[in-house]
Amino acid sequence: MKRTRIHLLFAATLVGLGACADHVIVLSPSRCEEPGRLVPTGEVPTPEDLATDAYCARLVRERSAPNGFVTIFGSARAREGMQSYDQTREFARAWTEEHGDRFPILTGGGPGIMDAGNRGAHEAGGVSLGYSTYFGSGNEPLNEYTTDGYVFASFSQREADMVDGAAAIVIAPGGVGTEWEIYETIAKIQTGKKDRVPVILLGPQTVWASLFTRMNQMVRMGTISPEDPELLQVAPTPAEAIRLIEEAIIDSGVPAVDQAA
Repeated sequence: MKRTRIHLLFAATLVGLGACADHVIVLSPSRCEEPGRLVPTGEVPTPEDLATDAYCARLVRERSAPNGFVTIFGSARAREGMQSYDQTREFARAWTEEHGDRFPILTGGGPGIMDAGNRGAHEAGGVSLGYSTYFGSGNEPLNEYTTDGYVFASFSQREADMVDGAAAIVIAPGGVGTEWEIYETIAKIQTGKKDRVPVILLGPQTVWASLFTRMNQMVRMGTISPEDPELLQVAPTPAEAIRLIEEAIIDSGVPAVDQAA
């Protein structure tokens, strides 16, 4: 079984003196068969937690999405019959039928919009990925429509891997978590930490108008560049979302996401 040795440098204070020691973490694929550690409330993930999360996320990408994936963000509170849920499900189904063999769907693996994305991909008979994590006192198990995935110890590491491995990102309406994901995505592109990828806001223009109002206010304040709002594109329908992504990464022949990311 292939194992990975990760060397981390820990700084420790002993009797008022600084001391450093090498700490070796040995990881193997079998470790990823179990969820990441539940980090108690008030604590932060350890270096071991972060290393394990990053390692297991990479394994999922290597075996199920070597070219990268299409990440879907949105509200965990959405339900079937809501426009956001139904549009996400339709997008994921249609995308998977056309391009899922190259760029499969990935969600946060839980309920709501995540369920819709994984459900659509599953209904199309394709790969359906989930990166879940813990909320409150227990983990959020991967929903029944995922075919591969992992439960992260670190919420922030999970979010980073969902963005960093994405060849495209589709965002349905959501709450503060979704807003965080929008701004994390465009901040990484804006600062060159991630190559530009299509970032699609799924749903009516009216739903997203306030977001652009805020971003245009930032432009007027001089805190972002005038072209930064253009990092986001609105797709009122699943078909339009697919067209925009095809235009950006299929028709243009954009190379796969770098697995070293």
